[in-house]
Amino acid sequence: MKEFWNLDKNLQLRLGIVFLGAFSYGTVFSSMTIYYNQHLGSAITGILLALSAVATFVAGILAGFFADRNGRKPVMVFGTVIQLLGALLAIASNLPGHVNPWSTFIAFLLISFGYNLVITAGNAMIIDASNAENRKVVFMLDYWAQNLSVILGAALGAWLFRPAFEALLVILLLTVLVSFFLTTFVMTETFRPIVKAKEEAENIFQAYKTVLQDKTYMIFMGANIATTFIIMQFDNFLPVHLSNSFKTITFFGFEIYGQRMLTIYLILACVLVVLLMTTLNRLTKDWSHQKGFIWGSLFMAIGMIFSFLTTTFTPIFIAGIVYTLGEIVYTPSVQTLGADLMNPEKIGSYNGVAAIKMPIASILAGLLVSISPMIKATGVSLVLALTEVLAIILVLVAVNRHQKT
Repeated sequence: MKEFWNLDKNLQLRLGIVFLGAFSYGTVFSSMTIYYNQHLGSAITGILLALSAVATFVAGILAGFFADRNGRKPVMVFGTVIQLLGALLAIASNLPGHVNPWSTFIAFLLISFGYNLVITAGNAMIIDASNAENRKVVFMLDYWAQNLSVILGAALGAWLFRPAFEALLVILLLTVLVSFFLTTFVMTETFRPIVKAKEEAENIFQAYKTVLQDKTYMIFMGANIATTFIIMQFDNFLPVHLSNSFKTITFFGFEIYGQRMLTIYLILACVLVVLLMTTLNRLTKDWSHQKGFIWGSLFMAIGMIFSFLTTTFTPIFIAGIVYTLGEIVYTPSVQTLGADLMNPEKIGSYNGVAAIKMPIASILAGLLVSISPMIKATGVSLVLALTEVLAIILVLVAVNRHQKT
């Protein structure tokens, strides 16, 4: 943790806010699909989840623009205020004997929207307050904090979700209150926007048009979307494969079937990140960001493909280790590389554009699940292999273009 205490105060606060947000996700958000399904049915649940994805994407776009125009802190404070309103509405919508799933959805939509305002502006703040020497360490700690908090939050959520959902909502409110206090009264601004005359100021469309015209960064975004597509298999085809094809075993009287194997895979990934992140970062500290991107994503692809081509416990467990080792190396490298390619005057807008990678990758991953009955696990594995090759080619092109300019 020595690296953490050597960081700028704003970076420390940003990491703390990420920890609290990911903890809230682990306790409540990860189980909200079950909540909606119980109260509203699976068909409506799917629509609500799609609306949530759209809202978070819009939040990222707006946050990127206003973070460049008004500074990072105002956007983050506004985001925490929206989260507070959502948390209060969630509690009011789930009082004993007065449960309203529709207003609960609106509440969590507000929380997600506000949190993505905070995260997008906060990502810009990371780039503002870090430098070329410590930026990779900051992104490493950011990723580490998210995984640790998800483990703790998931454990608490699994224990309390069914018997004490209201208590989880109160915990959610408390974490948002702490984030609001830190953001409003402790955090300082890291970016002073240049005040322009009204006729010179860019609107949101002009700001993002400038980013979209940056061919080098958009080529990099193509590579990032490709690797994110591989990561999204964790939530898309991997559950389907394990549910349909995993061979159930009994371990000391405990039955492990497909759904439980998926939980083991998830826990394994989070625990490895928490235990090995610092060590692997030290071993690869002299690697270029391009090398970290390529080798990390390659291990992720190999691990995921191997998971799809086998159906028994030990090979899938090993594949999970390979995948996670790759993700540990890949994550800080791709974030640092992306930051290096941004125009320093439009970091917020660049982070807003970066928000498109998740919804696009999620849509593509969902389509792959739809055609998986026709192409089988072998065909899905081939798609992932070709996607990884494409990602490597695109990142090499982007870095080469950047070095020339």
